[in-house]
Amino acid sequence: MMPHLGVLSTVYPEAAWEIFDKDCLVRLGTVIAPHGKAEESEEVLKVKLEMPDGNSLDIQMKYGAIRGISLPEGEEAEAIISPHKNFDIGAGRGKKLETKIQGGVVGVLIDTRGRPIKLPDDEPKRKKKLLEWASSLDLYPKTEMGDLLDK
Repeated sequence: MMPHLGVLSTVYPEAAWEIFDKDCLVRLGTVIAPHGKAEESEEVLKVKLEMPDGNSLDIQMKYGAIRGISLPEGEEAEAIISPHKNFDIGAGRGKKLETKIQGGVVGVLIDTRGRPIKLPDDEPKRKKKLLEWASSLDLYPKTEMGDLLDK
């Protein structure tokens, strides 16, 4: 489809863009990932989401965690993101950001694992951490996760 859109764009650029935007892009959602470093399990971020259905979510995130929130494609939520003093979410260190966020196939991810992502050197601890992240995002059916945790 892409080569044909390239040709179409030379004659009808607006039509080509509309087709590309509606039929070629997969909107995954929004990622909230503050910049900064902290000790494992230290609280780094508070997020308040006003969901489209009128519900409100108050979320507190600790360093080293990830969480997924369902927000379908095409829907928006009002977000107030309050990082702790050593973290920046785009407004400056420790400064609150009020914005609209969009949903998608994945929804909304709040990722406070830091960059680069650091895994424990010890294999059992590394496995535990990876399973914790997979479980928090519901990446696998609960029955499969139970089997993995037992090994």
